[in-house]
Amino acid sequence: MSGNSTQSEMMDRLAEAAWNELATTSPRHIHIDDVAAAAEIPAAAARAVSGSITALILHQLAMLDRQAVLESLADIEDAGDVSIREKIVEALMHRFEVYAPHKAQIIQLDAAARRDPALGLRLLDSLGQAMRMMLRMVGDDVAELAGEARVRGVALVAMQVARVWKTDDSADLSTTLKEIDARLTRAEEWGRTLRVLRDSHSDAAMHDTSSEGDADGGDAGPSGPGSRYQ
Repeated sequence: MSGNSTQSEMMDRLAEAAWNELATTSPRHIHIDDVAAAAEIPAAAARAVSGSITALILHQLAMLDRQAVLESLADIEDAGDVSIREKIVEALMHRFEVYAPHKAQIIQLDAAARRDPALGLRLLDSLGQAMRMMLRMVGDDVAELAGEARVRGVALVAMQVARVWKTDDSADLSTTLKEIDARLTRAEEWGRTLRVLRDSHSDAAMHDTSSEGDADGGDAGPSGPGSRYQ
């Protein structure tokens, strides 16, 4: 086994052990030696590989987000021809399903982020990366400023829905699904107002040089089927 493979495997084991501790313990009270012992890795090696408890938590979040995106991709491919919006709803919903067994950890992180702004910023960046990956998966090129605005918009939707998801005890997370639809609809309305999103009418105008207003496409962002929510 190569050194890189060994390091990656150690990081995965340490991240899982730290994540398990996080279910009942605030991040600032998790000790790397305890994590190393749970992962059956020498403490010195754990310190060298992990860097910090925060790095282990972010590593675990990234693994869960990759799992959610890959599983959503398989579901979307099986569904056939569906709109970008339907793909986003499916991907967001599946992400909440993947995180469902880990509500205790998310609650701990939310509480810790309120006390530690630096941690909060890193968690926001992690969420942004997850939403960027998800939007690219559903067909959005997330290019230029409009693309970044869409990433932030969907990240905000995810944060708002998470407040409902944390108390959603329904077997099928039906309350969460309704909240996704409602929040995404509101984001679409704001996006059109701010010219971040485009509906079918403005898309048609983009390709009609005789139309007024949007003919140059200067404010609407990149064209193409992946440049809008629907």
